[in-house]
Amino acid sequence: MHLSRSFRARLFAGAAVGALLATQAIAQDVPRRHHHKAADGVSARLDRLERVIEEQQAEIRRLRGQVGNTQAVAQSGSAAQQLPEVNDSQVQQIQAEVADLKRAQAAQYADIQTQRQSDVQVLLKNGRPTLKTADGNFSASLRTLLQFDSAYYAQGKMPPGTDFSSGSDFRRARLGFSGTLYKDWSYEFLYDLGGSGVEGATIASAYLQYDGLATVHFRLGAYPTPESFEDSTSAADLLFLERAQPVDLERSIAGSDGRQGATIFAYDDNYFVAGSYTGGLVGESAVFDEESNLVGRAAYRFDFGDDTNFAIGADATYVIKPADTAAGHNAAETIRFRERPELNVDDNGIRLIDTGTLNANHVFTYGIEAAGNWHSVYGQGGYFHYDVDRRDSPLSDPNFDGWYLQGSWVLTGEAKPYKPERGAYGSPLPIDEFSFEKLGWGAWEIAARYSVLDLNSDAGFATLAPPPDGVRGGEQKIWTAGLNWYPNSAIRFLLDYQHTDVSRLSSTGGDLGARLDAVSLRAQVAF
Repeated sequence: MHLSRSFRARLFAGAAVGALLATQAIAQDVPRRHHHKAADGVSARLDRLERVIEEQQAEIRRLRGQVGNTQAVAQSGSAAQQLPEVNDSQVQQIQAEVADLKRAQAAQYADIQTQRQSDVQVLLKNGRPTLKTADGNFSASLRTLLQFDSAYYAQGKMPPGTDFSSGSDFRRARLGFSGTLYKDWSYEFLYDLGGSGVEGATIASAYLQYDGLATVHFRLGAYPTPESFEDSTSAADLLFLERAQPVDLERSIAGSDGRQGATIFAYDDNYFVAGSYTGGLVGESAVFDEESNLVGRAAYRFDFGDDTNFAIGADATYVIKPADTAAGHNAAETIRFRERPELNVDDNGIRLIDTGTLNANHVFTYGIEAAGNWHSVYGQGGYFHYDVDRRDSPLSDPNFDGWYLQGSWVLTGEAKPYKPERGAYGSPLPIDEFSFEKLGWGAWEIAARYSVLDLNSDAGFATLAPPPDGVRGGEQKIWTAGLNWYPNSAIRFLLDYQHTDVSRLSSTGGDLGARLDAVSLRAQVAF
């Protein structure tokens, strides 16, 4: 037994020497690892450290096995004369050194794992390049939305001097990034270089958001204010080239892209609720005092499972104070309601319905909507009302309204997904992406919409001047039919046919009505 202990001491000594040499190599690498070198150098050193530890642990296991074999040999009396004497204190010392080494190994391994958590991962989900740390605390994603529109306007009856221009433009050309900071914060910056001839490049979205309170979130900056199903649908997921005209009018009052403000909102898989305070638009014409608005929205989805659900929602906007258009306490505060015919290719920005400027103290609007899908069939609709509180006037206050219905059928069987973070529906994801090699055709969708926007208020009778409080903004009715093709999750093509019918009286009773047909095509890339 004395001889086996001696031989065991020699073996532990050998293990200690090898382990100590490995520890020196690790000690030389670890300090360098904390100088935040390039990511590939750090990763290579971490791989080398892990290999050293694994080899060291394998050597200790091998030596332990030899100790067991040597004890058996010593007990049988063989090889006894070859083992020198080693006292118990030396054995205990070597065993303590090995135990210290194993503890150091454990600490080094934990340190390696910590370093691994800060490694940067490169992802390419749905075509979106993303850099992300392994612990999820930091991320940055490249964002792009390119929409190239072409349209041909077939003009029938038109008001004098009105001429829509056929052609092409980049409706949206957004570039930017989004991501997370310290896990609980998120951000987004998108700059839009597109727009028709009357629109200039501007910030579409630039905000900072706090997400550290579970379902409740706080957002500050410039961004599209949450208002309705159609408004909250991403520009990349719209069923047609443009939103329905009653929705587009409401969002232009206190929302739309690049609206400055602050929002608190909460959501889960089925509910969405938001309250916002908003001001002016980024890059709008200079005013003396910015407008101030309150916007609220609530929606709830009834999930029946198996791609079948139904959602209802309501929203309201209150303009506390319109922008001052001149200096002074009593400067005019005006509001103007007007709308395009759900197509923005025309470089002149023509609106066939227009209330003109109204001197107003306040504006109040509300909308009620419903949406849902049964497998690949989808429908959505809503009613919107607009009230104007005249300023310093004995005349009655005008009010306007509008509504829309739209629906689609995805011929290839995909269902539109509900996006809880927006409280709205998205685009179908193709089951079989377009490919000649794999014989995939992507997703195909047919769609239709009818919308009405009435900007008349106490308009009076034809051939006569309007009553003193009358507003002859006109009524616009639009039929739209569309065919959408989704080759994959990043690319999309939209083909729309549109018929617009406008009835409108001039201030003297003349006819300002219009008839317009348009065919449009959009090529889109979004990630």
